[in-house]
Amino acid sequence: MQKYYFILFCLFPLISCSQNKKVESEPIKIEAPIINQNFTTLKFEANGKPCLASINDRYIDFKDRSSFSLSFFVNVNTLEKNKDGHPTDKEALLFNNLQTEIIQELSKVLGSYCYVGTTTMTGYRDILLYIKPEDQKNATEILERLKTQQSRIESISFEIDPKWEAVSSFYEAVTIKN
Repeated sequence: MQKYYFILFCLFPLISCSQNKKVESEPIKIEAPIINQNFTTLKFEANGKPCLASINDRYIDFKDRSSFSLSFFVNVNTLEKNKDGHPTDKEALLFNNLQTEIIQELSKVLGSYCYVGTTTMTGYRDILLYIKPEDQKNATEILERLKTQQSRIESISFEIDPKWEAVSSFYEAVTIKN
């Protein structure tokens, strides 16, 4: 019996050490703009033409709008259109891929930003974001680079908008719809 205890006594440190190994893993990077996104689709008219907006509900009662006071809109041309001037299915897929690429590239340099959504108008789409004013230079550099690679990117625009007035009608409509 003493041999048995002696063997256990000798093996115990080896067993306990193997169970306490630290496992090193890659840190998980959580992108703040991605969390808790839920989009509402709104239909409206502009100049007598049907339009769509896909608006991120996350920012309906967002209290920190003034920190992201610079509206940042990316205008993307629609090349293949249906009768309403909206993208065909093939064109919508291309746009979605381009939008994903834009968001991924911006995420690399901006850190925090607010992805409000998109609008689809006759002949174009807008990607709507709000960023911190100090991030304008980085956002411009990224979009200018992407614009040289993607002819569909027509323009980018910035405007100081601490109360998010440019998208307030969308949020009013989302509140009413929900």
